[in-house]
Amino acid sequence: MSQLALVYDADRKQTVQSRPIPEPSNGFVQVRVEAAAFNPLEYKIYDGYVPYVEKYPTILGGDGAGEVTKTGPGVTKFKVGDRVVFMSYFPGSTNLNGEIGAFQQYALADVRYTAKIPDSIDYDSASSFPVNGNTVAGDLYGDLKFTAPWLGGEGAHKGEKIVILGGSSSVGSYTIQFAVLSGLEVITTSSPAHFDYLKSLGATTVIDRSASDVAAQILAAAGGPVKYVVDAVSLQSTQLLGVEILQHKGKLVLLLPTEPSAKTAAEAKDISLLGGVGPDNFYFSEPIFWETVGSYMERGVVKPNRVTVLPGGLHSWEEGFDLHRQGKVSGTKLIMRPQETK
Repeated sequence: MSQLALVYDADRKQTVQSRPIPEPSNGFVQVRVEAAAFNPLEYKIYDGYVPYVEKYPTILGGDGAGEVTKTGPGVTKFKVGDRVVFMSYFPGSTNLNGEIGAFQQYALADVRYTAKIPDSIDYDSASSFPVNGNTVAGDLYGDLKFTAPWLGGEGAHKGEKIVILGGSSSVGSYTIQFAVLSGLEVITTSSPAHFDYLKSLGATTVIDRSASDVAAQILAAAGGPVKYVVDAVSLQSTQLLGVEILQHKGKLVLLLPTEPSAKTAAEAKDISLLGGVGPDNFYFSEPIFWETVGSYMERGVVKPNRVTVLPGGLHSWEEGFDLHRQGKVSGTKLIMRPQETK
């Protein structure tokens, strides 16, 4: 049987093509992909900025949600008909020749990075979670060494503060929620349009990112320099802001490469620069993370991103890539629905 897939070729052309539906091997399930989320990582891979692809042709798309249609040998965690969300970017995933990328109508999901989702969560919203949720887990519980909620650390860090720059971004909004789940007091920045939304996620203080005295406002809210900053934007201006508000020997987590000026400023304060770009900085050490994702969503302590569905199914990729390139995505996650492809 065949399906439609968004195929990325070695000559950097990406087209919707007919391809065989992949069959699940040991440790994989086949998923009918109802929703796939866009990440900035995809357009950066496509544009050649992130050399992630090792074999062509391939299929991009790190975030998918849908229904299990087949299970591979030895799979007991999932059954046909289960509603799941899955992550396609993980160690070794570049060698699977496109069978796992979410930008297709049927994909293979590695059961280690797949979670059941409650009936109360729709596929569009759920698909916003995998890459960004995994990035957040890497930031908070890998880089910053907080005790993870799924390892007994729920509420364990009461009395500690964290600043999250860019709270309305996908990573930022999930960082707020997991930080709150860990007991941390959250101070974040965004445009005023998102203040109420971020407070609804648990942020204690939200500060206008464009305020001329943003650093002074953060320091006032925190009662002085802070120990932990997660920069979910990671442009030069935010990296420098992160260094400015950190205490001596503080920790700054970045999602993009360190800007030279920020590195120099950080060295002067002996600040640890953590994080980075791509799957090498994801959180893979505890499979139990994926076993608990659905329960957090069901409890409402982790709410999926607000989403914007682009029309056209897989053909919407150019619009999605361009919106990210132009920096026009704010406070929402872009979604495509592969099954709507014509």
